[in-house]
Amino acid sequence: MLHAFTLTAVLLAQAAETPVAESPAVESSPASDSQKAAEAAQKAAEAALRAAEAAERIANNLAPAAPAAPADAPAASNWVGSVGAGLTYITGNTQSLTLTGNGSLTGTWGAWALGIKASGAYGIANPDTNTATPPSVLARRASLAVRGDRTFGDFVGIFAQALGEFDHIKNVESRAVGELGAAMTFFNQKEGDWERLYLRADLSVRAGHETNFQYFPTPGPTEFYGAAILAPRAALTFRWGFNQYVRFSQELEVIPYVLAPYLGRTLLNSTTKLNARLTQNLSLATSLLLNYDSAPPQAVGGPARKELDAALTVGVEATF
Repeated sequence: MLHAFTLTAVLLAQAAETPVAESPAVESSPASDSQKAAEAAQKAAEAALRAAEAAERIANNLAPAAPAAPADAPAASNWVGSVGAGLTYITGNTQSLTLTGNGSLTGTWGAWALGIKASGAYGIANPDTNTATPPSVLARRASLAVRGDRTFGDFVGIFAQALGEFDHIKNVESRAVGELGAAMTFFNQKEGDWERLYLRADLSVRAGHETNFQYFPTPGPTEFYGAAILAPRAALTFRWGFNQYVRFSQELEVIPYVLAPYLGRTLLNSTTKLNARLTQNLSLATSLLLNYDSAPPQAVGGPARKELDAALTVGVEATF
């Protein structure tokens, strides 16, 4: 458009500046003719320049305004998490109440990741509501784990973890450990915003300290109150998404102790979970928790503790 305006203005200026031919009766000298031609050419050039400037101003006024630069989109959150809860209440001839809860939070920054997991359970029961007997405790346990990962490529990584827990029903007053190891991720497949397949194996060594005490049915000391822990650990984490609404997950770990007085003691923990999404961020969760201890701490003169504890929980889980 600018070139069209310029060409039109130049033609108009040249037509306006062209001198009218004089009468043939008056003859001009060659010098005056050359001077007039030079002046006419100069005036034509000046007119063309003015026309070009005017055309440029018109074109600028007619051109649409440049769109404003879009504001920077907010950075995507590096954190994802979930919170779950379950409740069992029975009343009538017997009365019991059991609460369970779990939560996880994971942050990622390129090859680095930080994960936090917590779980717990508390339950009480009164086997005979017709008497004034005090209720007995069915469950009282909790755990908290903090884990940092550094991956190298898509397959291998290293991690450090700190864990604190207690299980008073099983005479474990406290257990605090630190852990170093390597992780191998065999599958990490996603489809859109949901996870199709994930499989990771951990091989590590943990060290720490455990204290034991009998809380139920009557408080009393155990054979060993406290001792150091040194144990290798092997674990698998598996998740499979049938579709964007249903997901199955399995976590399994084996921990054999190698120091006295716990030498030969082996812990096996398994968590099996099935999630069915109800809304975008809320799902129905069914989980089976198995805790096996080959040599649970025994109280002096107290009842023997069983090796296997199992808990089946149905609750809701929210993601964010």
